[in-house]
Parts: sequence; structure tokens; C-alpha cells
Amino acid sequence: MAFDSRLHAAYLEEGPDPNEVSEEHLRELDEAEPHPIMDFFRGFWRRTIFLFKLSLLFALVGAYPFSVVMSHKIDDSDIVFADGQTWAFPEAGIAITKIARELEGKGWADDKPNWHPQARLTAMPAWQEATADGLSEFPRMAAAAVPDENGEPDADLIAASRLLDGIPGEDMRPRMTAAAEALNRFDSRASRGLVKVADRRVLAAEEARMFAGWAIADQDDLSTQIYQEPTGWPASKQDIRVFYAAKARAHIALQMLKAARRADRDSLTDTATMAAYDKAEAAWTRAAKIRPLVVSNQKGDGAIMANHLASLGFFLRDAQRTSEELAERLEQPLPPSEEEVAQLDPAVAGAAQ
Repeated sequence: MAFDSRLHAAYLEEGPDPNEVSEEHLRELDEAEPHPIMDFFRGFWRRTIFLFKLSLLFALVGAYPFSVVMSHKIDDSDIVFADGQTWAFPEAGIAITKIARELEGKGWADDKPNWHPQARLTAMPAWQEATADGLSEFPRMAAAAVPDENGEPDADLIAASRLLDGIPGEDMRPRMTAAAEALNRFDSRASRGLVKVADRRVLAAEEARMFAGWAIADQDDLSTQIYQEPTGWPASKQDIRVFYAAKARAHIALQMLKAARRADRDSLTDTATMAAYDKAEAAWTRAAKIRPLVVSNQKGDGAIMANHLASLGFFLRDAQRTSEELAERLEQPLPPSEEEVAQLDPAVAGAAQ
């Protein structure tokens, strides 16, 4: 096909391409400024993206420490049985409820893997370990006071005591679940009269002696830590462990003591025994309810930081004394009631008056 010479002429007749922009126009576009509204939204978008990236960074960095803080859960509230729930042996109900609290709450800390936030805790593992130790010692003591038909300690209580006494490296959840089942079997047998429960005053006296022994041992541990060379501020990890271990046993003692008082119906009319119960409960309440935001083992003479270990030791000293006084009172025979005095021989009754 021959070259069409009319193409150039037709192009000239049509005029320049409207899509072509002049150099002068391009220079004006380069020097043009954005509209203020668009400039505002552009800056706002950039700041939003920057804050989002910064928040994401902080979330990734702080997620684990936050999880550690949220994993710390110590429930030192009073144990209240549900309406209609009765126990032939109330201390068994206290132990079962304590076990359920620890397992169904945040879980058992020592059973967690190393990467879990709870594996980084100090207070909660000490609290739970001391709780298991205290709950293990109590059925061991009660088993001797509740012998079977052969005079041997109750098998269910002995089994519960052994299961609660943890083995290093072994998961505690199945052991504590089995211990709760053993305690429940014992209470079921007691409710059907298949277990001969010891005299409640005698058993309560033995409990008070045991609680006083806990207070003495914890005072020794607290004193040892108080006089140690400071290794952390405001307290070392060992300070925290000793503090919460003593607090855990104090909580068990308080709840068991309340249960023993409810079961000791023979002492309801004895004002001296009731007063001794009141003093012991008040002392153990102060020890069990101490709740520092941060445990401090400082000298205690400063304007801000206190010595919580010394404070708890002081409360335990009072708990020890009142528990021993309660035990002494429970070991004494009850005074005769007015009806018993009236049934005596008139001469004896006159001498009694």
C-alpha cells in the first residue's frame, strides 16, 4: 500500500492532540499545593497508621506480662456452703470446697508448662502448695480420731492425706480430685452412721493444737526471712513464698475452726468456750485476711514501705496463743447445766449453790 500523503494534512486540519499537556502547564502542576482538606486527611491517615503499628507493638510486647498478672488469683474469701448443703463432717466440706476453688479457678500453677504465664508466678504456687500441705495434714490428724471397727485410722482419710501430699514432678489435679472423692466418701459414710466420729470437743481441741503448731512453724520461717540479708526490693522471691505459705495455712485454720465451732453443739451453752472460740477466730482472721498490694520485707521504720512478714508474724503469734487457750478450754469438762443441777440430790444441789 502506497503512503497516503493526505494523512499529515488531515492531522494538521484536526489540530493538536488534546491529551498533550504543555510544558508551562506541567510546571504549574509541579508547583501546585494540595487542598487543605485533603492535606488534613492525608496527615490523619498517616498518624492513624503509625498509632496502630505502635499499639500493635506494645500489645505484642506487653501481652505476656499482662497474662502473668491476670493469672495471679488468690481466693482468701470465707467458705460458705450452698443453701441446703449439709455435711456430717463439716471439715471435709471445707477441704473439698478449697480443692474445687484451686482447680476450677485459675488452675494448679505447678501443673502448667514452662511457657505458660502462671509458670512465672511466685505467690500463687506457694499459696497452693501450702494449701495442699495443710489439707493433707488435717485428714491425717482426723483419721487417728476416727478409727474403724478394727481400731485402725479411717482408710478414706488416710488416702486423702496421701493424695494431697504432692510428689515433685507429678500433676496435682488428678491427685486432688481423687482426694476430694475420698473425703466425700468419708462424709457419706459418716452421714449414714457408718463412722463413729470422735467427741466434737476432743476433736476441736486437737485441731486447735495443730493450728497452733502451724503458727509456730510459720513464725520461725517468717523470722528467718526477716533477718536474712536483703536480696530483692521490696522483697525477694523467698520472702513472697514464705509470706503466702503462712497466709494459706492461716486461711485453712480459720475455715476449719469455724466449721469445728458449728459442729461443736455441746459447747453452745458454755460462755467461756464460746468466748475462746471468738478470740481464736478473730486472731486467725487477722492473719488470713492480710492483703498487701506488694509484699514488702523492709525495715518497717520508713514512711512508706512496711514489713509485711513481721506484721503476719505478729498476727500468727496472737493466733497461736488464742488457739492454745481454746484447746485448754475444750479439754476441760463442761460445767453441769441447770437441769442437771436441779436433778441432783437437794443436799448436793445446796452445796453446789
